[in-house]
Amino acid sequence: IGANAFSVQYHPEAGPGPHDSRYLFAEFKSMMEQR
Repeated sequence: IGANAFSVQYHPEAGPGPHDSRYLFAEFKSMMEQR
């Protein structure tokens, strides 16, 4: 396909704290900066 994709298979904010999905945003940001 040649396109980037990003998904999460769970509800990251349903767990222990408000920052448990921070790594997801960092990964997404890194992916966008490479384009």
